[in-house]
Amino acid sequence: MPSSHPAHHVFANRTLRLAVTTSLCACLGLATAVAAAADPEPVYPSQKQVDAAKKAATSTAGKVAALDAKYAAASAHLEDVQTRAAAAAEEWNGARLELQRKQQAADEAKARAGVAQKQADTASLAVRRYAAAVYQQNGSLGDVEAFLSSEGPQELLDRAAALEAVGAARNRTLQEASATAATADTARRQAAQAEAQQLAAAQRAEDARRAAQAQADAAVATAAQIQHEQEQMATELAHLRNTSVALERQRQDGLRAAAEARAAAAAAAEQARLAEARAQAARDAAAKKAAQETAQRAREEAARQAAAARAAEEAARKAAADKAARDRETAAQQQAPRPAAPEPAPRPAPEPAPQPAPAPPAQSGGVSAVLAYARAQLGKPYQWGGEGPNSFDCSGLTLMAWRQAGVYLSHYTGAQWGETSRVAISDLRPGDLVFYGADGPTSHHVGLYIGGGQMIEAPHAGANVRVASIYRSELLPYGGRVG
Repeated sequence: MPSSHPAHHVFANRTLRLAVTTSLCACLGLATAVAAAADPEPVYPSQKQVDAAKKAATSTAGKVAALDAKYAAASAHLEDVQTRAAAAAEEWNGARLELQRKQQAADEAKARAGVAQKQADTASLAVRRYAAAVYQQNGSLGDVEAFLSSEGPQELLDRAAALEAVGAARNRTLQEASATAATADTARRQAAQAEAQQLAAAQRAEDARRAAQAQADAAVATAAQIQHEQEQMATELAHLRNTSVALERQRQDGLRAAAEARAAAAAAAEQARLAEARAQAARDAAAKKAAQETAQRAREEAARQAAAARAAEEAARKAAADKAARDRETAAQQQAPRPAAPEPAPRPAPEPAPQPAPAPPAQSGGVSAVLAYARAQLGKPYQWGGEGPNSFDCSGLTLMAWRQAGVYLSHYTGAQWGETSRVAISDLRPGDLVFYGADGPTSHHVGLYIGGGQMIEAPHAGANVRVASIYRSELLPYGGRVG
């Protein structure tokens, strides 16, 4: 039952209002907290943070670019070392070829010296026999005694002839002995000189072999070092670019392939420019020659016409003189009987035209056999001095390929340059050789052209026989055509 006291009602109302107010505030506070948690206020980075992020991005990009350049430089350095090693191997091939030729020359000189010495020994033996015969005859034939002891004129003549014959034979024997001795001496000196040249060539070959081995060892060591450095660079690039090492290796291979493609395109454009320049020079020369020939023909025609006019004038004078002579002869012979005209002589039968010479037989296999052999070697390792069947160097591959067509090239790029005829790069045909270096005789690399700007080559130590673009540094503007 409710109280009727006024103070009690006032207190109760105040208490109720306070409770409601407190509850309302609590609810409002809770709602505000929930709203704040559900929809936070956006936080913007400061300018300092923006500048730091830009700097970090720029620094990362710079590091990536620097590592890319360093990676490419390492690859270029390795290629240079490998090229020097291949060049040293070709120098050794050249020294070996020179040694073979000097060995052959020395053997031939020794053989000639042996023959000359035998001839000298034979002639010397004849002289010794003659001397022994003279000694047995008490030192002399006694020319005066022979004349005085003759009986009658006929015996005197017979003895004189015999003495003359003996003297001539003696002189021939002595002259032959002297000549063969001189020839043998010359042959001995030539053989000694050839042997000395052979020894010098052998020393050069050994020096070249050691140099090639040193370059090959350096290339192997450099390759291992660069491979290690590039592995570290790939790891750092993967960290900077948030990728994997494998992807970075692929990326570097792609960058290198793109750079090689650009270099090949530039080299091809340069070759095209040179080819056009040569073609223009040929056209200019042809036009100049044609103009000169036209002028020469005009001069010859003018001279011919002048000569024809002089000949016609002379013929007219001669015809008039002949007619006058015939008229006089006719008048003198009018009273004489006219002899019967002789029958014309039969015409000789024409000789039959000669049959054309048969065409020479084509080489067995030809270029197709050359290309097929080279393709069959793809993937086999490079080995300096190698000419198959399991490994090759550059000139060893080309010589073995062309051997399939019956052509024997030397195992040396400089010699192969001299053994082939020149053909412009723009006119290459499959089977032609392409050379690299400062010039042909000292070229350090050769490949077998297969068409489409491609070649098959044995490149350098650490690589295998492969198909590659011909367009790269030191490509000579002329290739070599076999046959």
